[in-house]
Amino acid sequence: MAAQTEAVAGIIGGRVRRSILQRNWLLWRRRPLGLVGISLLALLVLVAILAPVLATHDRFATSAADQLVAPSAGHFMGTDRYGRDLFSRIVYGSRISLYVGFSVAFAAGCIAGVLGLTSAYFGGKVDLIFQRVIDVFQSFPGLILAMSIVAVLGFGIEKAILAIIIPDIPRMTRIVRSQALAVRSTDYVLAGRTIGAGHLRLIARYIAPNSMAPWIIVVTGALGGAILTEASLSFLGLGIPEPHPSWGAMLSLSAADYAEIAPWLVIFPGLSLSIAVFGFMVFGDALRDVLDPRLRGR
Repeated sequence: MAAQTEAVAGIIGGRVRRSILQRNWLLWRRRPLGLVGISLLALLVLVAILAPVLATHDRFATSAADQLVAPSAGHFMGTDRYGRDLFSRIVYGSRISLYVGFSVAFAAGCIAGVLGLTSAYFGGKVDLIFQRVIDVFQSFPGLILAMSIVAVLGFGIEKAILAIIIPDIPRMTRIVRSQALAVRSTDYVLAGRTIGAGHLRLIARYIAPNSMAPWIIVVTGALGGAILTEASLSFLGLGIPEPHPSWGAMLSLSAADYAEIAPWLVIFPGLSLSIAVFGFMVFGDALRDVLDPRLRGR
C-alpha cells in the first residue's frame, strides 16, 4: 500500500512539474521578443566565455603597418588607428560589458533590496530618513552623478562600477519599498506578528520572498542600463581607460576623427553595444510580463 501511495505521489509530482514547465513555456512563447532577448544574451555570454578562442589577434597588439585597415579576411572588422584588430577587441569588450553589467546589477540590487525592505518594514522615522536621502541622490541626473563620482575617485574598472552603482540604488530602493509596503499589511505577515516572529524573521520569511518579482525585474533592467552608462562614461573619457577594449572607448577614439574615412570603427562597436542593450531590455520587458500576474493574460 505504501509503495502504491509513493508511486501515485511521484506521478502526480511529475505531472505538476511538467504542468509548471509547460505553463512557463507558453508564457514565453507569447512573447517572441523575450525569446529574442534570451537568444541575444546567450550569444553575448557565449562570446565572452569563448573570447580567447574567437579572438584572431592579441587585443592589445599594435602595428604601424596595419593602421586603419578596412575589414578583410585578415581582420574581419578592420583595425583601429593603432593597428589593433577590431574584432578581437570587440570580442574581449563583451567581457568588460558583462562584468560591469552583472557587478552593478548584483551590488545595487542587494543594497537596494536591504534598504527598501528595511524602510518599508520599520516605517516612521526610519522610512522618512531613508526617503529623504534617496530624494537627494535622485535630484541629480544619473550620468552627471556618475561622472562626478569618477572625477573624485579616478579612473579604473572598479571605480567606474562604483560610480554606476550609486545612482542606481535610489531608483531600485523605491521599487522594492513600494512592493514591500503592500506586502507588509497582508494577512500572513500579520499572522507572523501574532505568533511572535521577530523583525528579521518577518522580513526574511514573509516580506522579502513576496517582494522578489519587482526586484528581479528591476535588477534585470539594470543590466542593460549599466552597460549603456559604462559605455557613455568611456565615450566621455571617464570610464574604462585605454588600452582596455571598452565598446564606449572604441567609439570615443573613432567618432571624432575617423567616422568618415573608417566607418567600421563606429559601426561595429556601436552595433555590439546596441545588440547587448537591446537584448537585456527586451528580456527584462518579457520577464516583467511573465512575473506580473496582471500582464500574464495579455
